[in-house]
Amino acid sequence: MKTLLFFMGMMLLLLSGCTYKNEALNLESYKAEYKGPVSKEKKTVYVRLVKDLRADKKVIGYVEQKGDTLTQFYSNVNFEDRYKEGLGYALNLAGFNTDASAQAASLVAEIYLKNIQLVYNDKNFDANLYGEIEIEVIVRRGDEVITQNFKQKGSKWIAPSYNSKDLEPFLYGLFSDSIDQIVTRLTRM
Repeated sequence: MKTLLFFMGMMLLLLSGCTYKNEALNLESYKAEYKGPVSKEKKTVYVRLVKDLRADKKVIGYVEQKGDTLTQFYSNVNFEDRYKEGLGYALNLAGFNTDASAQAASLVAEIYLKNIQLVYNDKNFDANLYGEIEIEVIVRRGDEVITQNFKQKGSKWIAPSYNSKDLEPFLYGLFSDSIDQIVTRLTRM
């Protein structure tokens, strides 16, 4: 009887330890790491809004197995707040003045988050994790309106993962690179 209970306990431990733990992904705040070009004219930028246009704001990707979706990745992070905060830091590091009102700013920006997608496929031997963040930025400079689209893509190999927390560094890399890309473009305006 003891060996049967021991065997059942070991099987339960083995099975519960090797199953996928789908926990919400977290996203750290943007760390002051912008190293791109600096605004030479000390322009003022006002970020009017950051809006998440995704239909389901919690789902950010999925695990693919044999062409089918095995499970979804989700996050409880408010991406609008993370982007607004991160852009503020990066714009200041790039030499922009962000303390102006919409009327006084030389550039007024609206940021629309269109897509966040992470896809993990444990059968690939090269890159098994793919990600993309798609953003549209509308900048008003006086009467001129400039619309620019950004797609930050990435891929890498990670050890077979059964925990969504293992994806957080990859998501953070896409997030910070997309902010840097937007700020770099604004320095050229």
